[in-house]
Amino acid sequence: MSRNVRIALTLTVGVLLILTLRTVVAFAQFSKVERGFVSFQNGQSRSSIITKMGRPNYYSGKCGVIHYPGKSCSLEYVYSHPFAPIIPEYDIISFSSDDRVIEADKWDWP
Repeated sequence: MSRNVRIALTLTVGVLLILTLRTVVAFAQFSKVERGFVSFQNGQSRSSIITKMGRPNYYSGKCGVIHYPGKSCSLEYVYSHPFAPIIPEYDIISFSSDDRVIEADKWDWP
C-alpha cells in the first residue's frame, strides 16, 4: 500500500470514528432528556432542570421560538432529537422570571 493510500485510509477511519462518537454522545444525551422530561413538575428551579437534563442542545433564550407559551414566560429551553429537524421531536421547557418551570411541552413539529 502506498503512503498516500495509508494516509487517506487513516483520515477516513478517523473521521468515521469521530462521527460515530458524536452520534453516540448525542443519543445518550437525548435519552437522558427523555427520562428526565417526564419526572419534573411545574415550580421546579432552572438549576434542578440543568442538573437532571443537562444544558439544552437546541435553543436557550427568548420564549416563543418554536411554540407560543404563556405571557409569563421569560426563558425557554428547547431540547431536540439528535437528527432534528429531519426527525422533528422537541422538548420545550418554559421558565418564569424567577427561574421556575411554568410549562413543559413535547412538540413533534415546529
